[in-house]
Amino acid sequence: MSSATIVPLRNTLALRLLRGRGAPALFDQILISGANFLANIVLVRGLGLHEFGKYSIAYILLLYANGTQMSFVTQPMLSVAPLLDGTDRRAFINGMLTIQLMASSILCLVFALAGMTLRIFNPFYSLSAVCAIALSVGAFQLQDWLRRYYFLVNKTKLAIVSDFISYVLQLIVLVVLWRTGHLTLTSAFITIFTTSMAAIVMGPLTDRFHPTIRHLGKAWGRCRILSRDLVIAEQVRWFGLQGLLLFASNIVGVAEAGGLRATQGLAGPVNLVITSFENVVPIRVAEELKSNGANSAMKYAARVISTCLLVFGPLILVIAFTGRPLLRLLFGPALLMFYVPMVLQLVIVLAQIVTRIWNHLFRGLQDSRALLWGNALSTAGCLIPVYSFGRAWGAAGIVLASLCGQLVLIIFCVIRWRSMRLHYEELYPECSQVRCTGEFQQI
Repeated sequence: MSSATIVPLRNTLALRLLRGRGAPALFDQILISGANFLANIVLVRGLGLHEFGKYSIAYILLLYANGTQMSFVTQPMLSVAPLLDGTDRRAFINGMLTIQLMASSILCLVFALAGMTLRIFNPFYSLSAVCAIALSVGAFQLQDWLRRYYFLVNKTKLAIVSDFISYVLQLIVLVVLWRTGHLTLTSAFITIFTTSMAAIVMGPLTDRFHPTIRHLGKAWGRCRILSRDLVIAEQVRWFGLQGLLLFASNIVGVAEAGGLRATQGLAGPVNLVITSFENVVPIRVAEELKSNGANSAMKYAARVISTCLLVFGPLILVIAFTGRPLLRLLFGPALLMFYVPMVLQLVIVLAQIVTRIWNHLFRGLQDSRALLWGNALSTAGCLIPVYSFGRAWGAAGIVLASLCGQLVLIIFCVIRWRSMRLHYEELYPECSQVRCTGEFQQI
């Protein structure tokens, strides 16, 4: 295929992805990722590398809690709700909101109790920091549910407003704290809590949804099996990605773990697209399955993967070639030693594009066993070599181990689809009218 043909093809596929919710989801993620990227710069310069390392560890745990609640509540909601209509859909969403409120409260309590207990053995975090982290975890989960609800019901402008309040306002407050000399670990997490709560308030003001115990049982019945398996798969996946960074702090030190976290920000232009998929691709996969069957859903997923690789592959190369001056400019000369790990992390981002889309496809197909086995093999592919790689090559070895896990997952996903394709076609034939009847058939 000539280059003249590839360019129009790439543009056509990109335009397809930006239809409907795609463009607002991408803009919303640009807003979030841009604010987070700038916030990391402020935190590195305001807290110092060691304190930022402590912040990174706490934030990784916050993201772990977010991944858990998403797999338990949000992801099943985004996959199941598009298959429902009318009052059934509204009752399901209200039931899922009830589950979300319960999950957020439990997470906040768990973080508070765990932090206070750990302080008995190691005062790594102050008591005020523990309380601030626990509160921010609970509020962060609720705000995240709200923004994804807005995308589900196609109220994308409200999702953008909510995220502007939560993330851009957060950045402004952090800058003020930094310039006035009041930026600390505790004040940083208090800022996350306050801005998240401010964004949550708009939910009841714009929509009539409300938590109802009456719809709790039925909503849970629709997604019980999927939620259970997704939670298990998320725990395994987390240990292979974010958990690996925590493990790395024991191998290469807290400062180098903080450096890895900081340099991840240079992959922001691509990461924001990957993250925005969560608000669009699962819904589109469910709609394709409902209307056109499994083959159509697979073709849609393949288009997304090919488009992203064509568009963002060259961008990754540009970031890699300009990485050294960018590191010096943004974070200072101390982080130049993380150039090679940064380049490897950019390669991982491309691999994550592929694995995320496969994840959304299997989730829509209700093939939770594929998610469980795939994430288990991926985590094993990360953890088996991580210690020896970390000892041999330091931070670069940690990232290389993570890349091994991603490659293992891609191979598994391809094999799983080819071996189960006929079964998927029977469950979701072309022009089918899939209806949710309660518990999904396990594959």
